Amino acid sequence: MNLRIIPGIFNGIKKTYLSKNGAHYFVFEFIDKSNRIEINCKKHPSLNGRSSNPEKTHLFHSGMLCFVSGREPRSLCRAEQLAAQWAEYFLEYRKTGQVHK
Repeated sequence: MNLRIIPGIFNGIKKTYLSKNGAHYFVFEFIDKSNRIEINCKKHPSLNGRSSNPEKTHLFHSGMLCFVSGREPRSLCRAEQLAAQWAEYFLEYRKTGQVHK
């Protein structure tokens, strides 16, 4: 789906992501910040006892996904791709404890 994002038109769009294995749901909110799209994970599976340290999960305690400064998504389409990619990394960390860098 190609959407043109117009800054300031929406406060947030919530979307649900179903993992590739079909076993887990994530709820993301995409927020237009004019020059980037902020991604907040509103719901995700438990970490099964793994550390919630943002250095391991790339998820701040506020629910915002962590990106290298200047590499944040600039379009909703790209933000959706990165959210899905992050969800799969999250599940791998949850399962194995291995951190994706």
